[in-house]
Formats: sequence, C-alpha cells, structure tokens
Amino acid sequence: MSQWYGYVGKIAFVDLSREKVDARELNPEDANAFIGGVGLAAKIIVEELEDPKIDPLNPENVLVFMTGPLTGTPVYGSGRYVVAAKSPLTGAWGEAHASGYWGVELKKAGFDGIVIKGRASDPVYLYVHDGEVEIRDASKLWGLDTFETDEVVRKELGDTEVKVATIGRAGERLARIACIVSDVQPPGPRVAGRAGLGAVMGSKNLKAVTVRGTGKVAVKDSQRVVSVLSRLLPLITSFPVTQILATYGTAGEVEEFYEYGDMPAKNFTLGEFDYKSIRGQAFKERGLVIRSHGCWACPVKCWKVVKINGREMRAPEYETIAALGSLLMIYDPEYLVKANEICNRYGMDTISAGVTIAWAMEAYEKGLLTKEEIGGLELKWGDKETVLRLLKMMGEREGFGKILSEGVKRASAIVGKGSEELAMHVKGLEVPMHDPRAFKGMGLQYATSNRGACHLQGLTFRIEQGLRMLDLGIHERVDRFEHGGKGRIVATMQAWHEVVESLVLCKFIDIPPAHVAGLYTFVTGMRKTLPELLTAGRRIFTLKRLFNVACGIARKDDVLPKRFLKEPLKEGGAQGQVVELEPMLKEYYEYMKWDENGVPRKEALEELGLLDYAGKLGVSISS
Repeated sequence: MSQWYGYVGKIAFVDLSREKVDARELNPEDANAFIGGVGLAAKIIVEELEDPKIDPLNPENVLVFMTGPLTGTPVYGSGRYVVAAKSPLTGAWGEAHASGYWGVELKKAGFDGIVIKGRASDPVYLYVHDGEVEIRDASKLWGLDTFETDEVVRKELGDTEVKVATIGRAGERLARIACIVSDVQPPGPRVAGRAGLGAVMGSKNLKAVTVRGTGKVAVKDSQRVVSVLSRLLPLITSFPVTQILATYGTAGEVEEFYEYGDMPAKNFTLGEFDYKSIRGQAFKERGLVIRSHGCWACPVKCWKVVKINGREMRAPEYETIAALGSLLMIYDPEYLVKANEICNRYGMDTISAGVTIAWAMEAYEKGLLTKEEIGGLELKWGDKETVLRLLKMMGEREGFGKILSEGVKRASAIVGKGSEELAMHVKGLEVPMHDPRAFKGMGLQYATSNRGACHLQGLTFRIEQGLRMLDLGIHERVDRFEHGGKGRIVATMQAWHEVVESLVLCKFIDIPPAHVAGLYTFVTGMRKTLPELLTAGRRIFTLKRLFNVACGIARKDDVLPKRFLKEPLKEGGAQGQVVELEPMLKEYYEYMKWDENGVPRKEALEELGLLDYAGKLGVSISS
C-alpha cells in the first residue's frame, strides 16, 4: 500500500538466536481480516509457530508485541498495546494488555508490532528507534528490578523520553506468573500482567524492549475524527462508572462490587467482610492520593498516585486491592501500596500472586500444607508481613516461593492431598476478582475465555449490571442470577472485545460500538461497518480457539472451580447462588457453531474464512 493511515505498515521480525532483524510490510489483507492488536498477533503466532504443542519456554515460542490501527491517534483511550505468546502458565493461548505510552512510541518509531523468536546467548534488550531495531547487550541490566532497569536504560541511551517495557527478576527466573512492566517513569508503571508472558521474555534472555520515535501516526480524515470525538466527550464523561474512575480510579468500584457479592474474600468463601478501609474513597479520604494521571489521549485519567512516608507510588487498582487484600483478609491501604510495589518491581501478576497465596493459606488452615513444607512459615489469614515476605520469595523463586511462583494450578498439583480443589483457576489462569456466583454470565465467560479465567474478554458483568448494548443487539435488561440467554450475550460480548483489543482501545472509555466503526473508517480510510467489525471479532476469537484446540484444550477444560458450582456463599449480595454452567455452555456452543467437544465446526470456519488455519494447526473438524 502506497500510503497507510492509522497503521504504520511495518512489523519487525527479530530472531535472537541468529541476531537477525527483518522489517516486513504489513499485508493489507491481514489488516482487513484481523484488524491489528490481538487479531494480528493471533494470525502471526499461528503462522510462525512451527508446533503448537511446543513448550512455552522453548526458544522457538513466538512472542508478539502489537499495536492497533487506532493506537497513537487522537481517539480516546488509544494508548494501549498487546503482548501475546503461548502461555507458560496455561500451556495454551496467552495474551496480556497494557496502557500508557509505550505502544504509541512504538508506532512513532516506525512499527506496528515486533515479533520475537529464538534465544540470545547472553542477556540482551531491543532498542527500536525511527525504523531501526538494535539488539543490545543487557548484561548490566540482568538482575535489576523493573524500576532500576528503566532508569539505567534511559541513562545509557541518554534520553529521558525513551519508553521501556521490561521484565524484573521474576521473569528472569522464569516464574510462570511473571509479567511485563512498562512506563515506569512517574506516575508509575503500567503492567501487561496476565498469562506469564514475562517468563517468555526471560526464556529468550530478553530483558527489555525499548522504543523511541519521532514519527507521527497519519490519520485519513482528522477533521471528522475530531468532530466525532467532540460530540462523544460529554457522553463518555457523564457515565457514572467513568466519573468513579476519574475520581477514585478502579478502586472506586470496591463498594459497588462488594454490594453485589462480587468482590471475593478468604479465597472466595466469604460474602461479608469489612471492606470500607480499602475502598478508593478511603484512600482519598485519608489523604493518600495526591494526583491523577492519564494514558495517551485519555479524558478520564484513572491513574492515581499516592504518597506514603514521603514516597510517591502507584496506587493499587481494584484487582490488586481484592487479590492481595480481601482475598487474604487484609484491609490495610498502606500494606496494599507496598505489596503492589513489590509485585511491580519483580514483575509479577498481582491477581495470580494473590490467588496462589490464598490457596496456600486455605490449604495450611485445612492441614494440607505443613509448617515444615513451607520452610517454617505460618500461613494465617490477615498476616501482612508473611504475605510481603512470600511475594519476595516468589519473585526470587526461593524456598516455598518457588512453588508459589508456578501459579495455583501447578502449585496445588505439586502439593496434592486434595488441595487442587482449593485452587481457583480456569485452564491454569487464576480467577480474577469477580465472583461468578454474583454474575452468572461471568461464569460462562471465564469457562470459555481463550486465555483462561478472564474478566476483561467480554466484561459480561456490565451487561448483568444493567448496561444495554443496543448497537450489538443486546436490548434486554438481564437478570444477573438468570442463566437462560447468557450464551448469546457472552459470545457477542467476547466478539466485540476482540475488536476492541485489536484496534486497540481502552475498555474504561465507553465509545458506542457504531461510533467505533466510524472512527476506524475515518482514521484508516478503510470502510468497515459494525457488522463487519463483529465478524472480524468472531474470526479472531475462533482462531484463538483453534490454537487452543491444537494445544489440547477441549470441552473438558471449559469448566469452573467446584466452589462456584457447588458451594454457595452463606451471606452477602450473592447469598445462596451457584453457577449453572452446563445449560449456559450448551447454549453457547450452539450459538458459536461448535461441536460437543468444543471444536468449531466446518460451517463456522467457512463463514469466517478459517478452514485453512484449522489445517495448518492440525485440528480435525466435523461438519
């Protein structure tokens, strides 16, 4: 294509084993079919990965950093990027997402994405700048935490504006819950947290990917983009959830989620607890929050910065507050800030860390873990100092922390003795901080999400809170405790969120879907209707499902922990509820045109143009 709009039009392919860099032109047909972001990442991984059954920590695993066609444009919430690879945590599809400025800088540096294969003989980092990709020595960076790495790299390059995406010591040590941290400079880090992709970087001896560019992202019809955005701004900023995020950050939703019975405590066994001291409102009332920040092109500014004992740090988000707070029966804001910082410095997913520690605490309480097995420690609910110690042990992979850093599925399998039933995960990915007994559709979403238990790939609980998505054909008011009709709703929301993650847009800024289609058209000059975008979303979701099937995922894996299916909460906003998964799953499979084993049928693949990909992956399909 002679002139790209929205897209830069180039993807860098890096082979660390051969120290080779190849800049390839983006195929317009790929952009049309898979949009960008997670969609292009999925297509590239399926085509570049020689064997889907490969060990995720094998050098030949393919790691992709990808932006979308809206990244770096004036469109609100367009500061995000995607990281994808086969997950060392689940052994199947893995993806993580982060906001901030790193993705924008990558496009300014001349690339839509970076594809990384192989393993460097010694630690390296990539320096991407104005169309060039350098493989640089990182021996002095190895062993540093994420904050230290960011500082040293910027000093070495002599550029305070460079953007760094890095792993910490957890990723270097191949902790399966390791994540990738970027934009460490004040106001604090943004994290691509889920699926253990920091360990994939570590397995490649890749410490960081650093980007700096002086280019600009071209927009086809900037006047119409600005016109649409100016009309949308009053609508976006008037949403109640948006106002909460602007004022308190995601921690501002603690009270609402608690009232629904959605916020978990004591490893998902309590429906009532004293949550008030860890609300976002409490952080502000105590004078801990000193300012707000936003990502690229953000009118909301949900980043919160706190100051404790003279130090400024990133305020914890809702998921962290629940995972390292209420889930462990700890209700101290200052502890939460400290625990969050430890995870950010080591580069560890706070959700996975909290769920795995909660499993260990319950197993210890029930006598399934002994004091000797955990190195003389006592695991008691509410013990702040022990949790902080465990987090450091996990980051260093020392003692019992080495087992915990494997994630809850593997840790419980190592310990055995029935502790597996206390491990809260789907497909190996730890359950996030939304109890599906409070929102039944979320249970179906967790069970069928391609990366395992994921609240973001669909956000079905928003529909069950009362949001109607008229543009997507979801007109009805939905009862959160009803299970009928959830198959269609979950499938529709999953498809839409694949679109959002491919464009790539922030999910906290609610641009109506029909307007998203218009903005894509005005930015890129490539006309797409909303139905066409939704078809692309279904194509992307289905391709990832095919990849998972090739990795061994089937109907047996579309399940939930027994606790959600058989053990109702005795109190709280979801009292007496369990998830009726089977009827929802049956409806979902029928709507998706999958067979009884969870494999997309020939009819579905023909509609989406994916038959050849099934063959490439070696997936047997039925008619």
